[in-house]
Amino acid sequence: MKSDFFRSCLLKNDLAAAPMAGISHPPFRRVLRGYFDGLIYSEMMSVEGISRRNAESMEYLDRADGEYPLVFQFFGGRPQSFAEAVRVAEGSAAVDAFDINMGCPVKKVLKAGGGCSLLEDLPRLREIVKAVRGATEKPFSIKIRVGVVSSRPVYGDILDIAEGEGADAVIIHARTKADMFGGTVRLDVLEDAASRCGLPVIGNGGVVSPETYKAMKSTGVAGVMIGRAMMKAPWIFEAVRKGAEPDGFLSPAERLELLKKLGGYMDEHAALRPKKRLHYMHVLRKFAVWFSKGMDEAASFRTRVYMTQDGEKVLRIIEDFFASA
Repeated sequence: MKSDFFRSCLLKNDLAAAPMAGISHPPFRRVLRGYFDGLIYSEMMSVEGISRRNAESMEYLDRADGEYPLVFQFFGGRPQSFAEAVRVAEGSAAVDAFDINMGCPVKKVLKAGGGCSLLEDLPRLREIVKAVRGATEKPFSIKIRVGVVSSRPVYGDILDIAEGEGADAVIIHARTKADMFGGTVRLDVLEDAASRCGLPVIGNGGVVSPETYKAMKSTGVAGVMIGRAMMKAPWIFEAVRKGAEPDGFLSPAERLELLKKLGGYMDEHAALRPKKRLHYMHVLRKFAVWFSKGMDEAASFRTRVYMTQDGEKVLRIIEDFFASA
């Protein structure tokens, strides 16, 4: 029996926050929760690391109290490792749902036999879906691309596999592996997929504004996933719902308060995971630079932030810049 988890979540809020490596960690997810109550996907985690209970890998299963709905995303290439990782995760954390990464084009994931490499090996892709379904009763989605190149689309075959082997939803990044994160977003593919698939289809790729959201939703997809745009404007979810442009949605003072809140969440999490502290300082730098987009003197601010190594000085530079804007 199919779960209605994804369908019910998307009926409540048809937006979803994409899994972003180095971004979709617990502190950032808490920030996102201030702007919408929809599906949020975790950073991708290695099934090999989780199945072996590697300490660093297991940290990716951290979640804040009340963080719902949350989908844990796994990547890898071995069906048996997916099955074991699912079992370990369920025994170690509160799990709402899982996702299988079948669309990441970066070398680390491809080397592990996961992501876009599965688009070229549909028998193995099928075995992974079967393995996950056999290992859990929890709902799970798969995240794919159109194909490796535009001349060889495989999304139709994968939709059939997903539906036949027990997946509960499909996310389609409507580009090819060759496109990476550029290129044309294939709305025609999303329209075809939404019309032929009995599972909820979530579209992904190039949504940065109310207009691009409306264009994707008009294809008939059940949901719209936002990825890279949320790094620079986590408030984009609320802006889109209100039909407003993200760039002018928050004032500099409001952006500063958001950065302080993010920094506080990072400090709380680093108290539990001390090794994360230095990493989070680098992440806070990135967000401060992204949030400065379109502001006067943003270029010089970016230089000062990245040239300063002392954490306290970085925080002062950030506060002075946004407070005086």
